[in-house]
Amino acid sequence: MSYEEFIDALSELYMDVEEVAEALGLEVDEVKAWEESDDDIPEEAVEFIKSEKEKRSADQIETEE
Repeated sequence: MSYEEFIDALSELYMDVEEVAEALGLEVDEVKAWEESDDDIPEEAVEFIKSEKEKRSADQIETEE
């Protein structure tokens, strides 16, 4: 996942970089540094995004029932 995709996913989840940094035990500057990297974002961040999407999807299903 690229940094741009990461930011788009955060936007969809109504989250910000500060929340992700806190959840992953990182400093905000560390997360923002991913933007400058040519590499994809770390796998732990990708897993966090996937987890949040699944959690919110499950919450929405429960709410609809």
